[in-house]
Amino acid sequence: MYYQFDYTIPNFICDNHDTLTMWGCARLLQQAADNHTKLFGIGFQQLIEQHKAWVLCHTYYDVRRLPVDYEQVTVRTWSRGTNGLYAWRDFQMIDKEGNVIVAASTSWVVIDTEARRVVRLGEIVEGFEHHPDLATEFDKLPRLRQPKDAEGERLVERKPVLLSMLDHTQHVNNSEYIKWVFDHLPEGYSTAAPFKLHVEYIQETKPGEEVAIKLHRNADNGELLYQIDNSHCESAVLVTLKK
Repeated sequence: MYYQFDYTIPNFICDNHDTLTMWGCARLLQQAADNHTKLFGIGFQQLIEQHKAWVLCHTYYDVRRLPVDYEQVTVRTWSRGTNGLYAWRDFQMIDKEGNVIVAASTSWVVIDTEARRVVRLGEIVEGFEHHPDLATEFDKLPRLRQPKDAEGERLVERKPVLLSMLDHTQHVNNSEYIKWVFDHLPEGYSTAAPFKLHVEYIQETKPGEEVAIKLHRNADNGELLYQIDNSHCESAVLVTLKK
């Protein structure tokens, strides 16, 4: 079963060029996932009432073009199946001419919000219809690799975790890490599409912690790798950005 809705891009999630921000795009796709799962009684709010929550583990965006403010797009999403612990979900953002301008592949788990442990999907997704169609080139997303040494590493910022960064699972929302990356691009690095953004969420970051944002730059292909450490984990989140 595919789920889709039309959406007019508001200017409050656009940047200084009147273009949809990448963190705004991430939030919009997250909303699509919630809308879809809600139809089956397993949306974010419905699971929270059962002391469970969807948590994003891995996401890959193939961004061909980002829409501008007041542009109408269609957001489409579908489940590609599960394996007991992980659920795979893909997305497309389509312009009015029918062009796919953003494609994304993601993997999710459900956690017990009291025990803070991953639970098996089991009956949670029973009856959910899956489609094998791939939005991107990835069936299963590859793991990102932490740099083996500090050569080329640069600390770009340390910052405390504030309440405005949290979501209902009481940890930093997935889109916040994307905002940090795009706020700390190297001087002269263009935010314009096309680009490919790959994010692996390894450990949650909670209120009261501090994060350190480090940048590694691949001189051979220009790829940027951001390593985001928190108070309890080195490389809590890894992000690559490639033009």
